[in-house]
Amino acid sequence: MTTSAVATRPGWPTTIIGAARRLGVVTLAGAVVGVLVGGVGGRLAMLLLARLNPEVDGRQSDDDFTMGQVSGATFNLLFFAMLIGIVGGAVYLVLRGLMVGPRWFRVVSMSVGPAVVVGSQIVHTDGVDFTLDPPLLAVAMFVLIPGVYAALLTVLAERWLADDSWLLRSPAWLAGLPLLLWIPVAPLLIPLALGFVALEAVRRTDAGATVLARPVWPNVARGLLAVVFALSLVGLIQDTATIA
Repeated sequence: MTTSAVATRPGWPTTIIGAARRLGVVTLAGAVVGVLVGGVGGRLAMLLLARLNPEVDGRQSDDDFTMGQVSGATFNLLFFAMLIGIVGGAVYLVLRGLMVGPRWFRVVSMSVGPAVVVGSQIVHTDGVDFTLDPPLLAVAMFVLIPGVYAALLTVLAERWLADDSWLLRSPAWLAGLPLLLWIPVAPLLIPLALGFVALEAVRRTDAGATVLARPVWPNVARGLLAVVFALSLVGLIQDTATIA
């Protein structure tokens, strides 16, 4: 990138407002999909397991939710799912530039990864959640939930991030309103903001812009994600084999 190209970059205020708009969009998308898929979907999955295993009705799950009953803990689950959803939206925004291929491949690749990586963190061999019959049903559902979340997030976020999206063309205060959802997890915004500022500062220098423009960096990032995916897949397979 030439010096003139660097000099013509938008000023810091314009760049920050644009980034806040995009973060607001994925925050809203992540919250909506998180509540619907993680919250409602997770609650329905637990209800199904409780119906198939009536002896555990009323018992506490490993995450301290009452099995087979809609109680005050259900609202905690919805709130927790919303928070996970908005964090997932931010992760999506960070990784969005690494997507390749046609739209269907992007949706598939962005859903399979979280299904395996997040699923490997949810599925465990101790406790009661994955000792219910049929054992593989619980594994399948709680691997499917993050995968469906990521797929729907990709579709919804890309639609709302389009140049002609009403969200991106709305007043700045309205586009940034979803950022209030970050209040319960505000400390997580600090590394995100610092990383963005540092990367943008490097990009605004001639040498930094030239280095960052090299195609090797996205490939390195994709390679690291592939390693995380492979390790998570091995762990998920091992836990599933133990449960089965």
